[in-house]
Amino acid sequence: MELRHLRYFSAVADTLHFGRAARRVHISQPTLSQQIRQLEEEVGTPLFERTRAGVRLTQAGELFRTYASRALEDVNAGLSAVGALRGLATGALRVGYPPSMRGIVVPALAAVLRKHPGLALSAEEAVVRRLERRLADGRLDVGLGYAPARLADLDAEPVFDSRLVLVVARGHALAGAESVGVKLLAEEPFALLSRGLRVRARVDAHFAAIRLVPRVALESNAVATVLAIVRAGLAVTVLPEPRLADAERLVVKRLSPAPRSELAALLWRKGAPRTPAAELFAAEVRARAKEDAG
Repeated sequence: MELRHLRYFSAVADTLHFGRAARRVHISQPTLSQQIRQLEEEVGTPLFERTRAGVRLTQAGELFRTYASRALEDVNAGLSAVGALRGLATGALRVGYPPSMRGIVVPALAAVLRKHPGLALSAEEAVVRRLERRLADGRLDVGLGYAPARLADLDAEPVFDSRLVLVVARGHALAGAESVGVKLLAEEPFALLSRGLRVRARVDAHFAAIRLVPRVALESNAVATVLAIVRAGLAVTVLPEPRLADAERLVVKRLSPAPRSELAALLWRKGAPRTPAAELFAAEVRARAKEDAG
């Protein structure tokens, strides 16, 4: 018995007509009849009853149909799995994320590349508005942003709470504090992300809520620049968790009162198929978010 016998049997069982079944599987009717007879000889009993009124399944045929359908489904699933694996070996992955999430994205991308070094990765760092537009236009496979997404064409899958924290140099006077309140913050110079960025809007909203007018020593649209100034001990900053990138020689402290958190999310294009590489990346992000939450 070969796989083609199961496919030919399934076509006849579905149509109950040898002519239509032959056209479906792209062979001649006499050849199909011959293949079905071979299958019946292998099984040891008739699977179809042929009469002037047409064709119908015998009791044995009805029983065999269940197992033949299951076998074909398993084979098709196996072919899909192998195709997905082949895609991971030679395919591509296009990811977009905001600078504040670099600390969780970079380890996830590194894990993907270690498992599948043949993948061609493209990582785009940009503000969330731009990432959402590029994802909706099909120029990214998956993105990171916030839930809910601004664009109706996107689905947002929440993965972790994005909490604002104070970041100071390891030798800073506030590094030993359990939490930092308004009075202590009022005395510090700040290095902040530029106005117009979503994180800066969150930071400004928190400062307004606690009635703090920060002394801003530096503004930059690059997280790395802000952290470099903080690391040098020249300012403090407020950025989201988890896993700040470039966290060497830095200390993260809780703010009091605690700022309002947002849901960081994986962003997907609605109705679009998800590539195996994108699913693998998403699984790595979920795993790292779970580690941080634990």
